[in-house]
Amino acid sequence: MTQLMPSESTPDGAPAIQGRTAAEGPAMAAPAGGGIETGWLDGLLHTALRQYAVPGAVCGVLMPGRRGAHPHGDETDCGLDMSCAHAGVVSMATQYPVLPDTLFQIGSISKIWTTVLAMQLIDEGKLSLATRVVDVLPDFSIAGAPDSTKGCTIRHLMCHISGIEGDAFPDLGRDDDAVARYVRYIGGFPARTALGGPLSYSNGAFVILGRVVEVLRGMTWNEAIQRYIARPMGLHDVCTLPEDVLLHSSALGHHRAVATNVPVFPAPVEPTDIWQLPRCTGPCGSVSCSIHDLLAFASLFLNGGVAPNGARILSADAVRQMLTMQVSLADQGVENLGWALGWQIPNWGSERAVGHGGATEGQRAGIVLFPDRRMVIATLTNADAGTEMAAHIAACIAEYVGLGPKIVPQPVPIADDVIPDDRKDSIIGVYERHGEHIEFCAGGPTGVLAMIDPDDDDGPNGVRLVLPLHRTAQGFYAVRRPDERGLTEIAFLDAADGTHYVACGHRVTPRVRMH
Repeated sequence: MTQLMPSESTPDGAPAIQGRTAAEGPAMAAPAGGGIETGWLDGLLHTALRQYAVPGAVCGVLMPGRRGAHPHGDETDCGLDMSCAHAGVVSMATQYPVLPDTLFQIGSISKIWTTVLAMQLIDEGKLSLATRVVDVLPDFSIAGAPDSTKGCTIRHLMCHISGIEGDAFPDLGRDDDAVARYVRYIGGFPARTALGGPLSYSNGAFVILGRVVEVLRGMTWNEAIQRYIARPMGLHDVCTLPEDVLLHSSALGHHRAVATNVPVFPAPVEPTDIWQLPRCTGPCGSVSCSIHDLLAFASLFLNGGVAPNGARILSADAVRQMLTMQVSLADQGVENLGWALGWQIPNWGSERAVGHGGATEGQRAGIVLFPDRRMVIATLTNADAGTEMAAHIAACIAEYVGLGPKIVPQPVPIADDVIPDDRKDSIIGVYERHGEHIEFCAGGPTGVLAMIDPDDDDGPNGVRLVLPLHRTAQGFYAVRRPDERGLTEIAFLDAADGTHYVACGHRVTPRVRMH
């Protein structure tokens, strides 16, 4: 177990922390000493690998540990214990073991790093949340939406309410201007939604945000990550380019080895033949790091923007803003409450939380922070089922440390219920956007069938799914995919401009015609 200890005081009195490696030995259980018992965490991870057929993973917990003295003399828990576990292999092809410092792709958790880069510019007065994107990037545009182009701000980008196409991943080469070329490329897509919402998760928006950082810093996004986050924090296991990752132990992704309509769980997996997303999409998902460095980065949000080595990375006000809800998701289901700046706000009942997931080529990651508890739980995996596995591990750890039993709200289907005819008109139809095609038609045991075409996240064995649409007790809908244990939540909503959408996975897709 590693303990992050108090360091020198900071200008605003926020507790700083400094890392060291504790001697190996019996660790106290969480309820008694505020830490995680090492053997328990190892056992949890090894069991989860078997349950979810994930080849390799790491997980870690950051939480208050020893009783320490606040820099201003107040007695408070300002020490943080870091407990980590590793298990399995980095690749089924090589059978090399996962090491404590193995790098995994954290996928979209990279968006939090890009948000930090932008918030640093706001701290310096070089940018604001209200700054219009076109004032920094004159070539920025959204096809056919001049008002959205002109009015889109930094806040819109960070909160996924810009309307920018979200799931386009072209290979625009490996040159340093790749992100700049993406700005011109994504400008050819029409707006997914009106400016301001409904919220629709946008990878493209965060690439645009990364380009804003590049222009104002006069360097690539990749170098900005190193110069303004990794190096000042003393993080040595953070990479964004494959040639740098090669200097470390690193994980390879694995896809489900059978068709996604085969009801088998856990499903066998096989190594991917692509390692990383294109360089042009780096700001939305190309950070690779160790579990230790990810937890150290997350500690910024528990310590008012101060790094483990005492360096101030963000102002306390920037941290506060990043943890404050900006957009509600109340009309899209029960699993998530809304979005802050960069951070998602998952529904953990009475516990205040922020978090984010990550998905790249066969690698999955998840992180959740409990600011009031000064606690972080993170899991990095190298298989598609890692999304559910990370959620399972987070729930188990939360119960272990006293947050209570699994309190993450889940959609609850209404048993043996048929969708009334008067509701079908607001459901049935064809819904399309770039990379997404869903149809809902009358039929099946519940009265409505969902026909879902595969997308990139389904891997090479993705096939069309035909699934009954269930009503849920919370007033929304859900389907049960054969390749997942849990339900996939679905909502239907009407925007102010009259567009009818289906919402799933934080993304909205417009109905383009009745079935």
